[in-house]
Amino acid sequence: MSKKNYYCLVAGLPDLFFNESKQGYSSLEFRNELKTQLSKTDLELVKLLYLPHDNENLLNLFFEEDEPFNLSGNYQKEFLENQILIPNEIPDYMVPFLNWAKNLETRELNLEIENKLQDLYYKYVVTTKNNFLREWFEFELGIKNILTAFNCKQFNYSPEKHLIQAGKNNSIYSLLINKRLKHEFFEEELPFADQVFRIAESDFSPEEKEKAIDKILWDYLDEQTFFHYFTVEKVLSYVIKLGIIERWLKLDAETGKALLNKLIEELKLSYTFPEEFSTVK
Repeated sequence: MSKKNYYCLVAGLPDLFFNESKQGYSSLEFRNELKTQLSKTDLELVKLLYLPHDNENLLNLFFEEDEPFNLSGNYQKEFLENQILIPNEIPDYMVPFLNWAKNLETRELNLEIENKLQDLYYKYVVTTKNNFLREWFEFELGIKNILTAFNCKQFNYSPEKHLIQAGKNNSIYSLLINKRLKHEFFEEELPFADQVFRIAESDFSPEEKEKAIDKILWDYLDEQTFFHYFTVEKVLSYVIKLGIIERWLKLDAETGKALLNKLIEELKLSYTFPEEFSTVK
């Protein structure tokens, strides 16, 4: 089945969603806009990218953390509260998590519980039939596992308890479990492996490492969508980039503003119609 093209949406992204005088739509506003623009099938793909916000809300509600409800998730607060009681309309991975969590002796949120939900989440999203999105989740997970393995080594934690095995990530997982922490082993398994290892081995602060990793994620998205002009893959990449910018806007206004301006300039330069789509002959 041929892919649906979103000519007007993609070509109009800079002017429609961002301008120089304001910081543009939030992830929530952008998602709501996409509800009117995308096909039902493609909108379901977008929802996968917003599930981490739902995971955060699910944990906070179940363990009564009294944290502000994250409105960027797919589900409203009342809906999730009802699903915690009777889970029958939430994504499949949340149901076994809730069943598992209800049998815990503790009602205090901890890293083991968060890891359990992360594990189920990744095992769920890597089953998507969209190649771009599946490979994105596998790439993202591969990087997270590498950074986690280095943290386990530094603090003498057991990697088996903290690494996640999902999708085609088996070889990366196996190497990390066996503590083969050299980038040479990963070059055929993970794009940008040498850069990821340089960052993991560096003396950067946690914030500096996060920024450097986000740059790798950004470059990966650029490479993977280079030949996607108006398909949903370009929209999905935009959603991910917007999330990166939004996170840094909250953490560091100056850095976030720079990333936002970079996105605007890139869009102005790159979102032009290829010659075969030109209306001028």
